[in-house]
Amino acid sequence: MTSRVKEDLPPPPSKELQARCRILAERLSESAHIVDHDPSLALYRLQEHVSKSLPVLVNRKYQMKQLNSNLQGACFDLDNAIAAVESMKKASTTFDSIQEKLRNCLYYKQQLDYENNRTAPSSKPLKQSKSYHGRAAPRNEDSSPE
Repeated sequence: MTSRVKEDLPPPPSKELQARCRILAERLSESAHIVDHDPSLALYRLQEHVSKSLPVLVNRKYQMKQLNSNLQGACFDLDNAIAAVESMKKASTTFDSIQEKLRNCLYYKQQLDYENNRTAPSSKPLKQSKSYHGRAAPRNEDSSPE
């Protein structure tokens, strides 16, 4: 019987087959180790990255808020300036009207001065007043305020 049991056993594996089996077992063990530890290593690297970059991001957030506030103030000022320029454009007709009325007043003043000089007695010397454009207009001494 013993001879029969010896015949049923497979022959011992060769050294090449043993080396291949050992390499395969090492690779399987390494893969199992990586699969087991890879998620925890990834989470550690992620936590490390977050702890390094979070303070920078927080500072950048506050800088962006400050810049946004400054930009909104500048936009508000710019809108006010545009509104002021537009209202000045609308007021130009009023200023033109005022300028025309001032010209008319100066013309009438010159006409009145001319009439006063023509009809005034020649015995009294007349004082000269300066008009809007620097032209001298005659004026009576009696009408000067003192």
